[in-house]
Parts: sequence; structure tokens; C-alpha cells
Amino acid sequence: MRLTAAVATALTLSLALAGAAGAGDGTLPFAAGPDTVRTNLWLTQALFADIVREAAAVLPADSSRVALRPLVKHAAQPLFEPAAFAELTAAGHEVLLDETDVAATKSTTPVEADYEFRYYIEDVDLSYPRVGRRFGLWRTWLDREFQAVVQVSVLEKATGRLLLDKRMTRGYADRIPAGHLEAVDAATYGFTTADPAEGGLRSILEELVVVGALTGLVAVYFANSGN
Repeated sequence: MRLTAAVATALTLSLALAGAAGAGDGTLPFAAGPDTVRTNLWLTQALFADIVREAAAVLPADSSRVALRPLVKHAAQPLFEPAAFAELTAAGHEVLLDETDVAATKSTTPVEADYEFRYYIEDVDLSYPRVGRRFGLWRTWLDREFQAVVQVSVLEKATGRLLLDKRMTRGYADRIPAGHLEAVDAATYGFTTADPAEGGLRSILEELVVVGALTGLVAVYFANSGN
């Protein structure tokens, strides 16, 4: 099945709606302005695109027919495919989609391609590991950490030669204002949303006790100073 530009456009619609800023050159949907706060959907595809870009470097410079073949179904596949399509077509290749089960025992009609781009999405993980608070109560900022791990194999169909077999990891970390959390977080997929590290109710109560104790000490100090 050929992955056409129309299909890729539909697949990347969620990214556009997620607020990815910057139009780029109209070919790759992963350009963003320098002051843009990237959404979690945008980051997922951007990390995937970087993985595909490195893997595609083993392909010949001339135009080839490349079949995308997921080894295992993953919830992130609808984000990986448009990222791979964008990178491979930008490199001048024709992209095909082959969803044949590699472990299938019965014969299937193979997709006619020069190369097979096999991938297994091992992990996509988002977390907000640290939260800054004012007076122990109000969030002021959140640290965000993102990681994608994909096993990629590139096979030359005519010779059976394995051009690449590599576990590839990409990560991203930044700090966002607390007021931006609702805008960047996305419940579309389980890996594009996460609960910020709050430290628990006990931690918050302990901070309140500390603030209260300090307030009491200040009051006592000024009371004694007045006398």
C-alpha cells in the first residue's frame, strides 16, 4: 500500500491541531519557532523524525522504494508513520506501507520494494519529574522529560543484506511555565500525558507547617522587638 501525500497529511492533522508553530519549508511538519513551547504530540513526532533521519542515512542517495514495516503494533504507530513518511520522501524515496506480520506462518503477498524499513517502538515515555512551587502551594514551573526508544532494521530486499540493525534512543528535556501545562499536555495517547510530581499531600502539609512556623517566628520576633 502506497503511503501517499494525502494520507500523510491526514495523519499529521493531529500534530497541526496540537499547535506546532512554524511552517518550515512545507515538506517537514516538524519545524517550530524559537520561542515556541512544543506540545507533547509535537515532541513525539520530532523524536521519531530524528530517529528515522539517522536510519535513512544508510539508504542510497538515488530514489528507492522503501517499505515501512512495523514489527509489533504500538499505540505510537500513527505518529511514527507520518514522521517516517516526511523524512524518507524528503530524501527522495517512495514510501510504501507493509503491515505484514513478520512472524506470520501462512504466505502473504509481499510489498514490492527495494528496501524494508523495519521498526519496533520499544518505549515512549513522558514525565514531569520536578515541580516548582511558590510557598509550597502554587505551581510556578514544571520540568518535562521525554524519551523515545525504537529498534530499527533496514534490509536490502534484492540481496538480503542488513544495512542497519540498531536500538535508537532520543530524549528531550525542558522546563515549562506551569500555566502552559494544559496547552502542551495531550490525553490523545497515554504517552503524551502525565501527572506532575506533586510530592504527595504529606509533603504539601509539611511545607505548610514550615511556612506557618516561620511566620510564627517572624511574629514573635517583631512582638519582642516592639516590647
